[in-house]
Amino acid sequence: MESDSLSNMENESTHPAGELDAIAEARAAIVRRSRTPRWYFAVVGVLIALLVLTIGLGMGTWWYLPAIFAVLVIEGVVIAAHRRVTGTSVPGSAWPVWVWVGAAILAVLPVLTGVALRMGGAPDWTIVAVAVVGGLTAGFGAAVMNRRWEATRVTP
Repeated sequence: MESDSLSNMENESTHPAGELDAIAEARAAIVRRSRTPRWYFAVVGVLIALLVLTIGLGMGTWWYLPAIFAVLVIEGVVIAAHRRVTGTSVPGSAWPVWVWVGAAILAVLPVLTGVALRMGGAPDWTIVAVAVVGGLTAGFGAAVMNRRWEATRVTP
């Protein structure tokens, strides 16, 4: 009996190119399934803008620490919603270093700029402008980085 199944396996013709194509299609399907929804990047941009406003305009007041906490909680809710929508998630430990560095720059640079403006005595409108530009940059930058990273996940 065993020899029958072995001979059948030996006689079956397999096409390596077809199998590689099937693997590539499966990888692409996984990436499509785990693709970050577009709304996520808009929310990230808004949250970065809120963080800049909260820290830049709120320094020295009692409300800025709870507001920072609220922004972080909202980000956690957004991440959970993303997982629920896609049915999957990629753990941060699987992210390449360039994604971590890019995300840190997109998030930290506008916040530090808002702090520097506040400490330098700049008018409030400049902090609002940094919040708007920082939020737009963070949202679009995160979308571009995510698209680039997804492309690397499709092709080995």
